[in-house]
Amino acid sequence: MLKKIWVSFVAVLFCVSFLYAGKTYVIDTPATGILSYGSYSADFRCFSRGNVISEINFGVFKPLDLGVSWELDRFIGYENIKAAVPSLHVKLRLYGGSMTLPGFALGYDGQGTFINGDYDGGYAQRGKGAYFVVGREFFIEGLIFNLGINVNDFSSPKVYWFSNATAPLYKEFVSFMLEYDNVNYFPEARLNCGLRFSVTEYLDIDCVVRDCWGKKDAERIPNERMLKISYLGKF
Repeated sequence: MLKKIWVSFVAVLFCVSFLYAGKTYVIDTPATGILSYGSYSADFRCFSRGNVISEINFGVFKPLDLGVSWELDRFIGYENIKAAVPSLHVKLRLYGGSMTLPGFALGYDGQGTFINGDYDGGYAQRGKGAYFVVGREFFIEGLIFNLGINVNDFSSPKVYWFSNATAPLYKEFVSFMLEYDNVNYFPEARLNCGLRFSVTEYLDIDCVVRDCWGKKDAERIPNERMLKISYLGKF
């Protein structure tokens, strides 16, 4: 098992060394970036069972983002809609990075997903919880890699770690995203990938496949397709 974990981690490091990581989040994992002061983002994420997560974040200060998200179960379809309790997101970038030192940020994100099983007041897949992430530019302009740790259950704490990256495929219009979540707990590890289409300077559309290596069970759906629409605005 330990050998599998290290082989997977080395493979991810090899892949992401050629990638570029950008915005505040890649797919399920955060990057070091934050919103600029006086701006906001509105995101809508559609995934399994007709579920939708809507999220809005604000750049309230130069190094600080605040936001809230809300999940509606079976919003798309014919079944009764069930609403989760809204979740808080806060992110503080402690250092923006330089040519020699990485940038780093810490935050909290309580938004999980309950894509499997009946809703019982919790999430089948927990959110990131409290996290710390570092990232920096490598070799050429725009070549950035992010690596982080998180704790999402404070009643029985377990430290996870993750890596992510985003590579431009066609100028600033199309990007490839890759991330490896829950790396150090191989049965719970998820490899996610996708394409980000920047329709305009303010509008992104992400087409994602989550859990590419997973096996279907009560807690996960392998090769889950997801669509996310993100809008960036300024006050």
